[in-house]
Amino acid sequence: MKTYNLFYLLLVCLIVSSCSKSDGGSGDEGNNTGADADYNILLNSGSTLTSLLLNADSELVTINPHASPFENTEIPDLTYKDGDVISMFHSTGDCSAFILKYDFSDDTSQELELFSDLGTCELTAYAVAHSSSKIYIAYGLMLTSTVTNYFVRVIDLDAFESSFVDVQLAKKPIDLVYTNNRLFILTLDGEITDENALSVMNADTNTLLIEVGLGYDAQKIIKNVDGNLIISYDELHTLMNSLSLAVQYINYEPGKEPKFVVAKSSNFDSGGSLYYTMDPGAYSVYPSIPAIYDFGQNLAILYAYENFLTEAERTLEYKIESTTMVGFDEKNGFMLVGYKKSDGSGKGGLLRIKTGPEPAVIDNLNFDGIPFDIIVK
Repeated sequence: MKTYNLFYLLLVCLIVSSCSKSDGGSGDEGNNTGADADYNILLNSGSTLTSLLLNADSELVTINPHASPFENTEIPDLTYKDGDVISMFHSTGDCSAFILKYDFSDDTSQELELFSDLGTCELTAYAVAHSSSKIYIAYGLMLTSTVTNYFVRVIDLDAFESSFVDVQLAKKPIDLVYTNNRLFILTLDGEITDENALSVMNADTNTLLIEVGLGYDAQKIIKNVDGNLIISYDELHTLMNSLSLAVQYINYEPGKEPKFVVAKSSNFDSGGSLYYTMDPGAYSVYPSIPAIYDFGQNLAILYAYENFLTEAERTLEYKIESTTMVGFDEKNGFMLVGYKKSDGSGKGGLLRIKTGPEPAVIDNLNFDGIPFDIIVK
């Protein structure tokens, strides 16, 4: 066990540039309160997104026999998650689409048809976001083979009748985040400089306030638990205060990048640590594994399956092919790992894992679908 612990700590230190010796970072105590928790897991079942209700405590997770109020829908082209609310964008044609905003805290939903006002057109949506009262869609409208106009469509959900405004942008939008009554728009100047910028829009007036240059290769923006921004690059990330726009830069050493910039699934715990799917490189034979990034300590912790599961468990019992989502049960202190099975069945499972220097599987639940995301209540 001492050899295992030493390897675990070395692995942590290899991942980030500012690593210091620690006892494991986020969640390493694995404290279990035994509290009851409710999960709502979204599953990719072919081309359909379905939902199951789960009951959990510190010892066992089971399927709730009651049907989920979430109605099946197509797998979305774009999603935006903020707490218990997910917005899902679906393209249904060259210039038609709909968006579903679903609040899992009270199982209420709003569905809107989009872009019928544009008639026949060629349109590409790049990102979506929402506030409590508005939905934002970043899109490009192709006028000719060489000319595309870019917009953010702002839809007012509180208006008596369908109400929206298109805010034109000078550059291509590639990501959106709403926080502190502002919409942050990550853009790319693909015509002249190939540089990225961050446009800040006042959510009350739908007016652009300022543009901040970001240099090259910014790929993603995320809102953290403090309502501030994480601007992700391959080789670094920037923390930006969403009110003052003050920044702090965190650089990675080559080969030690935490890689949450391309995470397929990401969720925060209340302490601000990010739970996500990661390409492990040489640390695992699996194409994606669970990982945790502790922003307070700038520590990335990789949970390579080889380090806490036997070969028989990985290949025969669970049949793990790749990680598809990672969440966190705050009440019981477990990391929640959704995975795709390797047998070609289109099925998956959910592992609950005690984190820390000695990770261990608490239990596993199999599904007729592949975990897409999870909401923990």
